[in-house]
Amino acid sequence: MDSSSSRTLPDRIRSGWMALLAGALACLIGWLVVAVPITVAWVADSRSTVSLWQTLGISIDGWALAHRGVVHAPEVSLFLAPLLLTAVPILLCRYAVRQVLADTDSEEAPRRIGGYRAALEALRAVELVAFVLAYAVMGWLLAVLAGLGQAPVGKLSLVPGLILIPAVGVGLALIRENREHRYPMIDKALNWLTLRIPVLARRGLAPAGEALAGLGAASLLVLIFLVAIRFDRVSLLSGALDTGIIGMVVLIGAQLLLLPNVMLWALGWLVGSGLYIGTVHVGWTETTAGDLPLVPILAALPEPGPLPGGLWAVVLVPILAGAWLGWRSARLAPRLASWWTKAQVSLSACWWVSAAVLVLTWMASGGMQPGLLRTIGVLPLQTTAALLGELAAGAAIMVTLMHFTGRGLGGARWEAAKSSAAERGDATS
Repeated sequence: MDSSSSRTLPDRIRSGWMALLAGALACLIGWLVVAVPITVAWVADSRSTVSLWQTLGISIDGWALAHRGVVHAPEVSLFLAPLLLTAVPILLCRYAVRQVLADTDSEEAPRRIGGYRAALEALRAVELVAFVLAYAVMGWLLAVLAGLGQAPVGKLSLVPGLILIPAVGVGLALIRENREHRYPMIDKALNWLTLRIPVLARRGLAPAGEALAGLGAASLLVLIFLVAIRFDRVSLLSGALDTGIIGMVVLIGAQLLLLPNVMLWALGWLVGSGLYIGTVHVGWTETTAGDLPLVPILAALPEPGPLPGGLWAVVLVPILAGAWLGWRSARLAPRLASWWTKAQVSLSACWWVSAAVLVLTWMASGGMQPGLLRTIGVLPLQTTAALLGELAAGAAIMVTLMHFTGRGLGGARWEAAKSSAAERGDATS
């Protein structure tokens, strides 16, 4: 039975309007999550000199920054997405999309999916696209409102984020629904589409997620180590700013929102591309001189000049991550698979990791123009290229070792199957 036959025109119109409403509300609620604490801080701070309208404009600017939009202040233009704040609209979109998908609960699941058109129909592709478009339109309207204040938002710069963030929310919602198996119609469509992905690319997804988690943990350890050994300088700068209690709370909160950004900057240093804060560059061998913004967490950076020797050894972290990808890929392959087959699985995992890092580093990096702070963070293409090469090197070495030593989960399963068959044969005899 084709899934489209179970839906009447009124049903499609109603579900389409529900998707549009869900997208618009997800966008508005995401802005309110930013606006409420900023407004509370404005009310509580007796030293504030801005009006309520200006405060609401500032909240739209903060919301736009979370979508990697460019905010044009009177003298400078700033773009830097606090990724922890960016996670808020993503989670809101995921929740809203789940409500859109829940509208399929009462419908009969198709016996089979006959093609891409039927799969997209069962997946509610039209409603999901409507959700993304409604989110983008509502976000554009908010940017128009911000343009009435002192710091307008660059509307064209906001478009990629307004599409990417709800699209990621849609993807996360579909992944969760597929895991929970709540709606058979969606499960069948997702399974049908998944089987159309090349098997070697599909097998690399799980190892890629594990490698990303490992790289994130290593980056966090680097950050903790730096803050621990430079904690006195960070505390001294925090006290010297004299922002008051409300200002200090806002400053600490803003730095916490940038935590994933700083972790990705640390990853750029681990892979060798380095960290850039304007004219300051932190590499493996030295830190160049330059002026830094008065942000306490930046006081943890090393002093200008040569760094201790041997720091290049941190390149072992991404190489070991690549070795993990090679080990997992070899274990996922059949025992008698060729070296090239195992290498393809590991290379697909390397590509998945690199693609995710490319998007994340693009979101995590920013700048301030005009001025010396044109680059804040890492260079996404350079970081991704270095990471891909190091992952591929580690994966190739591990796949080669495991292939020629005959080790791997495929081999383990083969030996287990032979042992089980032998035991059954002994029991029968």
